[in-house]
Amino acid sequence: MAGASGVADLCSDRPPLVVLVIAPGPGIEPLRAEVAAGLAGLATVVGAADPAQAGALIAAHPDWVVPLVLLSSEGLDAVDPQVAGLDAWPVLTEARLLLLTERPVHADLAATVDRGRLAALIARPWAPGALASQARAQAVRWLRAKRPLDPRTRWLVAADGRPLAQPESVLLGRLELDTQALTVELLAGIERVLGPRPRLRLPAGTRLLHEGVDVDTVLLVLRGRVALDHATPAGELRLHHDSTGSVVGLLSLAQQRRAFFTARATTEVEVVHLAFEELDRALAADASLGAGLAALSIRALAERLRRADQLQVEKTGLNRALEEERRRLAAALHQLEQAKLELVEQARFATLGELAAGVAHELNNPVAAMMRATSYIGEDLEHLLADHPRGALALEVLARERDRAPRGTAAERATRRALEAALGDPALAQRLAVAGVEDPREARALARDPVGLALVETAAGVGAALRNLEVASRRICELVEGLRAYARPKGAPVAGVDLHQGLEDTLRLMAHRLRQVQLERHYGPVPRIRCHPGELGQLWTNLLANALDALAPGGRIALVTDAPDADHVRVRIRDDGRGIDPAILPRVFEPRFTTKQGTVRYGLGLGLAIARRIVAAHGGTIDLTSRPGETEVCVVLPVTGPPNDEEGET
Repeated sequence: MAGASGVADLCSDRPPLVVLVIAPGPGIEPLRAEVAAGLAGLATVVGAADPAQAGALIAAHPDWVVPLVLLSSEGLDAVDPQVAGLDAWPVLTEARLLLLTERPVHADLAATVDRGRLAALIARPWAPGALASQARAQAVRWLRAKRPLDPRTRWLVAADGRPLAQPESVLLGRLELDTQALTVELLAGIERVLGPRPRLRLPAGTRLLHEGVDVDTVLLVLRGRVALDHATPAGELRLHHDSTGSVVGLLSLAQQRRAFFTARATTEVEVVHLAFEELDRALAADASLGAGLAALSIRALAERLRRADQLQVEKTGLNRALEEERRRLAAALHQLEQAKLELVEQARFATLGELAAGVAHELNNPVAAMMRATSYIGEDLEHLLADHPRGALALEVLARERDRAPRGTAAERATRRALEAALGDPALAQRLAVAGVEDPREARALARDPVGLALVETAAGVGAALRNLEVASRRICELVEGLRAYARPKGAPVAGVDLHQGLEDTLRLMAHRLRQVQLERHYGPVPRIRCHPGELGQLWTNLLANALDALAPGGRIALVTDAPDADHVRVRIRDDGRGIDPAILPRVFEPRFTTKQGTVRYGLGLGLAIARRIVAAHGGTIDLTSRPGETEVCVVLPVTGPPNDEEGET
């Protein structure tokens, strides 16, 4: 066995181990001497009057390694602040702390205990040698944990001929052994009393104990594995396997109860069967066997408790995972329901497209015939009036009224007042104003010519009717063309598409919704593009519908177009509505996401997710910005159109 000088020589190149003893007054020297006796040859013991002096010593010796600090509570108002002051030095944060105290109660150690800094609490007076023994044990544990390869640790293993820091009590000493060694030692002790015990070799599946049956035996498992199963309404449940232990039946026997488990061999096992009377005789003859049996039971209980805690952790994790899965399933179900609604809306949209195409086709021929008839009527009237004695006057009035731009009510009132002032006859002024006469001299001449007045009124009425027929026919043609463009199948991209014309087609189709808002157009010069016109019609309709949903009557929508560069066109749709909550703004392009009172509502565009897919299919980008009072959607499209001609799902 190596002596103190031997270990000192062996570790001469190692950082010095220093133990600090902090106590006030003259009492420090006896403490230091007693601790030094327990640490002879292992560590140097240095005394300090208070934590501040201990800190100064640490600062002066940066090479010290401090495994242990002994702090006396004598003269301290509170211990926690003193420990916190010591922990300000990194070299002391890992040192074990022994508190020497004369107080019966400490209420000033909460922070120290909470941080795991208290290794031992030693009350005054202590038995002779107890402080030295405790100091040595704490230093040994520190070396074992922090310096397992240090030569001083290896020397301590055999310094007194026993394993490192082996407990003195029989029970704690047995707990230092592994399960197999404990089992062999216990069986050897039993056989010293009872003689050799027969071994039972049993195949896998053999039931060693039966649940619900009185237990009057103990089984010592020497080899193999045993599981503990418990019957439940849901079937047999395996509660222990790795945590069964090597002694089976002891707990039920000790409590004189029926077996709670069925003990079943899961591999071939070798066991020793001990009846209650045999075990009782062995324990009575050799009391030391009780320590071994208790150690095995404690070890098995510890394993079972650890396994139970682990199962609780796993159960909590599984419950959380199950709850998360339930939440995801609920969300998936909600999405499926919304998707179903979307499919219904898409089917309705497809039907609407077919109806629009049919209506456009059926209206096309009658409207064309109406426009031709209007033109023919005008030409025929010119021929008929050419031979009329006053045909020139009638033709002049007819042409003037047919080509006249619409007048506002204010202009009509001003004309009527002027004619009334010239003629002095309100009724006649009203007739002439309706006939389109604005010149007072012409009005006075017609007032003196009843035949001419009647001819002018008739010609003006016919001209106004022709004008109305032409305007209505053109309006119907524009609507038909818009419907045809909207319902046109995707097919191949179309080149040379006028972006502004597509926007105007959409505005005509949505005119019924635009009457209550102010619409501003700021069209810049943009090149013609290659695109799918019908899809862009859906896009503009959807974006305008969203803007209208956000506006109160009298709100404003602005359409702005420009070309940011030679290869792209840009369309911005801006409204002065309530804006979008910043918390949900990142989600507005998600499929089936809506802010409309929690319900799924779709215009012809079927949502912003569809809008984004249309833009992406054209190789463009769509962005949305919003703040209270202004929301803007910006669409940028390439002039060259979609990346390829293949039809993609939108």
